[in-house]
Amino acid sequence: MATGTLVSSAPSVEQGELISFTYTTPPSSVTPANWVGLYADPGDGPVDQTYVGPSTLWDYTPLASGTVSFSTGSLGPGNYMAFYLADDGYAWLAEPVRFVVRPTPQTLPPVYQGAFGRSGRGPVQFSSPAGLTVDARGQIWVADTGNDRVQAFTRDGRLVRVLAGRFKAPQAVAVDHAGNVYVADTGNNRVVAYSWWGGFSREYGAGQLDNPRGVAIDTAGRLLVSDTGHQRVARFDTRTGKALTDITEKVSSPQGIVSDGAGGAWIVQNGRAAGGNVAVVHYSGDGKAIGSIGGGRTSEFGGLANPAGIALNAQGDAYVTVPDHGWVAQFRTTGPYRAEFGTDGPGALSFPLGVAVDAQGRIFVADTGNDRIVHFGVSA
Repeated sequence: MATGTLVSSAPSVEQGELISFTYTTPPSSVTPANWVGLYADPGDGPVDQTYVGPSTLWDYTPLASGTVSFSTGSLGPGNYMAFYLADDGYAWLAEPVRFVVRPTPQTLPPVYQGAFGRSGRGPVQFSSPAGLTVDARGQIWVADTGNDRVQAFTRDGRLVRVLAGRFKAPQAVAVDHAGNVYVADTGNNRVVAYSWWGGFSREYGAGQLDNPRGVAIDTAGRLLVSDTGHQRVARFDTRTGKALTDITEKVSSPQGIVSDGAGGAWIVQNGRAAGGNVAVVHYSGDGKAIGSIGGGRTSEFGGLANPAGIALNAQGDAYVTVPDHGWVAQFRTTGPYRAEFGTDGPGALSFPLGVAVDAQGRIFVADTGNDRIVHFGVSA
């Protein structure tokens, strides 16, 4: 007779959302190989406490009590059962739990609105533009990687400012609320900060960073740097330049990074991440992984292959660039996949890297292979 408990976080979730299961079992039943498995209902689940077929998702539950979570992005819409099972076997530790995966609603992708830039070195010209951000004034800052500089523009492409002379292949840029600019000076393995009026202010991480690929400022005012070569996200005090505690949990080849506006951050993982898949992982302010989007490798379920940049809007959407496929994938930050865009017409993208969203929800993408910045607007 099963003497433990298994409780789901919700009876129904949208495809792509996380579903969690809280479990308990008596100390006498604890083993490192106890596990929770998800099965189609009706299907191959161990309803008679014997093997019938493989689970669709599973995870070990080595404690007497705890919680396991699963992304449902790879589960088709339908009915499922969760089983809490003993010691790599099929004996029940608790009564199974039924739940439903709902289909995702149809979403119209953002539409092309315009573009600016062309190949070259002059004003409003680019060579392999990479990261970009939008500041509080609505200006678009672009890491013009191949030209060893950073340029700022109005949203219609009028040049505002150029920062140059100190960089080697910069790949990312961030701007804080005071207008200070932080540049991932990738080729020099450091981050360089400029004041709002354009004067050099400080450098961070010199001698400590290896191939920094992303920068962001969180709500605590800390500088976050995707220290790709060291498989971590380094954090610095922006006032003193002092190194703070790194983010290392489930970090693998970090790329783009953005503050979540609530003390944490979303970090693009271009390698093995949560669940063994490439994904964008959500971290709390203390550096703990608390969620993810885009796990898996097939775009049919919103998967990501070698993602690069990320931006968030105020409505809870995440936009992730997928350079190998030449598009931007749109997700809900709760997990569900919504749409892909930038695949055809005048807005067709080639190896897009950076992405940013302004206060009005306009989306700007570094169309790296075409040496331009493309603007998309959300469909009505």
